[in-house]
Amino acid sequence: MATLRAPRTLAFRSAFCSLLSVASLACGTRSVDEPPRPEHSPRAADPLPRGLTLRTVEHLGARYTVASLDLNEVELDLYGQGPEGGSLNTVPAVRAWLTAQGRRMVLATNAGIFETDGRALGLHIERGVEHTPRNLADAPGNFFLKPNAVFYVATVGGELQAHVVETSAFDEPVSRVRLATQSGPALLLNGELHPRFLPDSDSFKLRSGVGVAAGAPHVVHLAISDGEVRFHDFGTLFRDALACTDALFLDGTISVLNAPGRRGVAHEGDRFGGILVVSEPR
Repeated sequence: MATLRAPRTLAFRSAFCSLLSVASLACGTRSVDEPPRPEHSPRAADPLPRGLTLRTVEHLGARYTVASLDLNEVELDLYGQGPEGGSLNTVPAVRAWLTAQGRRMVLATNAGIFETDGRALGLHIERGVEHTPRNLADAPGNFFLKPNAVFYVATVGGELQAHVVETSAFDEPVSRVRLATQSGPALLLNGELHPRFLPDSDSFKLRSGVGVAAGAPHVVHLAISDGEVRFHDFGTLFRDALACTDALFLDGTISVLNAPGRRGVAHEGDRFGGILVVSEPR
C-alpha cells in the first residue's frame, strides 16, 4: 500500500512532436534522447507501435519516464476489476490474458489508488461497465486530498477523447466510457496546481500520474518519477514540460511502468486495483 493512504514511437504526429520540443525548451526542461540510458531504451526486438513514444525527461533536477500516446493510433484499456474478477490484477496476468487473445502488451502502468483487498477505492469503469462508483467521501490520505479527480477516455463525436475532471464534475454517460479511474490528489485542473502543493515541501516520494495534452484530447501522457519527488514538482512536470492543463496523481511508492527496455518492472507479487495497458495485435 502506498504511503499516506488511509485505505489501502516510433512515429508521433510531426506537429505534436514539434510542440513538445518547443515546450521543453521554453521551460528549461529537456527530453533526454542521446545518449539514452540502457534501462530506458526500447529493444529492437520490442518496437513501439505507431502513436506511442517513450522517453526520459529531466525537470527541476529529477528524471522521469514519460510515455506519450495518441488514442487515434493505439489502444489504451483498463483492467483489474472486470468480469475476470481479481485474476487480471497483475501485469504478468494481463500479459498472459492478452497473449491468449492474440494481442501483445506493449506498456502497462498502475491506475488509481486501491483498497487493501484489491478493490478500486474510487470510480472504476472498464469498457462501458462501472465496477466501482465515485467516492466523494472525506478522509485522510492522498486519495482524499481534495480536489481529487477522474481520468477517463470516452467516445465523443465518434472519436476517443481523454479528460481529467474533478470527481464531483464527472457526468459522462457510462455507456460511452472506455475506461475511467479515480485517484487523488488532482495535480492540475484547468492549468492550476493543487492548492496544497508547496515548492519547498519536504515530502519526497516515488510518484506516477497521467495528463491530457492541452487542446489535444487524443494525446495522453503517462509519467513516473525515476526517484522520489515533491508533489509540486510532479505537477509542474505536466504543466511546464508536457503542456497539460489537467493531470492526475495515480499512486506513489508502489507505482510501476512496464515498457520495452525498462528495468524495475512489475513482478508477480505486484497487485493493483487497476492497470492501464497499451496493447496491439500480435
